[in-house]
Amino acid sequence: MKNILFIIFLISQSSYSDNHLEISILTCSPGDEVYSVFGHSAIRIKDKDQSLDLVYNFGMFDFKSPNFTFKFIRGKLKYYLGIQKTEDFLEQYTRENRLVLEQKLNLSEKQEIQLLTKLNYLYKPENRQYYYSFLKKNCSTEIRDLLSEIGVNFPKENLEVSYRQLINYHLADHLWLRFGINLVLGKSIDQNANKFESTFLPIYLKEEISDSQLNGRPLVKLEQTLNTVENRNKRSPQYWFSPILIFSLLFLLFLFCFPRPAQIAVIVLIGGAGLVLSLMWLFSDHPEVRNNLNILWCNPLYLLYLPLMIKNKSSILLAFLLMALLFSTIIIWLIDLQIFDTAIIPILLILGILNYKQIRKSAIITFKDCDGH
Repeated sequence: MKNILFIIFLISQSSYSDNHLEISILTCSPGDEVYSVFGHSAIRIKDKDQSLDLVYNFGMFDFKSPNFTFKFIRGKLKYYLGIQKTEDFLEQYTRENRLVLEQKLNLSEKQEIQLLTKLNYLYKPENRQYYYSFLKKNCSTEIRDLLSEIGVNFPKENLEVSYRQLINYHLADHLWLRFGINLVLGKSIDQNANKFESTFLPIYLKEEISDSQLNGRPLVKLEQTLNTVENRNKRSPQYWFSPILIFSLLFLLFLFCFPRPAQIAVIVLIGGAGLVLSLMWLFSDHPEVRNNLNILWCNPLYLLYLPLMIKNKSSILLAFLLMALLFSTIIIWLIDLQIFDTAIIPILLILGILNYKQIRKSAIITFKDCDGH
């Protein structure tokens, strides 16, 4: 508690010695947890006489917050700006086996004071919380915007890649997570990003800072690694347990044997997931999850099959409608209106089998009724 009070006392002072200030951007390598796979960014403020060495961290949140998952999905989860001692920050990331790279900024005294004053303003209790946005407001974009305010001009040249491609590139070793993210994010992230917008990912913020200039001189005067970690071998994707392989095996199995319990399981999973996607589209404040055309194949209408199957009935209209939506998904994919995860290909085939069985069942029932008359 004494350490925290000491830090709060220091940051509340307006009498910093601008000759002793040193400001750096910290970029942390990806971790193993879902929330850390894209890495992290923070700001280090150091007094050269060693009396002050703090990290301003925009990426803090409380796992114990009531209804944490629900708030995150709704876009109502509040992140906040926190302050840590640099030694504690480095200890945490070293313990997680994550490298911390420092870029010391080449700022004038006026720019240093301006940046620090804004940080202290944002740290006030009434200002420190903010609603997280994956693309627009996170640990990296907050730092980018602060640097823009003191005159750093990040280039806005268009890239030949979309937000989705940038995300997928960094999820090459996390195939199930990539599948899940591609499932919940809508067609808006298939727009091409520019260099400025790409800085929602910490690694691209680091690159743009390295390439930037301020007042005709390089923005970065020194780049160094602050900690050492064990040799972190790049994680090898587990292709033997990848979504596309698992779903392909299920397709081959259901092609020859698709018993009723398996059909019910598929109906519940797809219909339930479609219901969640629909609710996110309608009620979430995250713009990235709206206009999600995955809803065409992952559709809550599949749940209507359940009462029909219980009564041993079928609906040829429902089956044809869902089959048409599967074909619409393929067309939308081909014209690049929205890019889907390749792992949905065997799922589309499984759903095609399911709908075909319902159409065939309806035809048989109709034939028997006609034959009975």
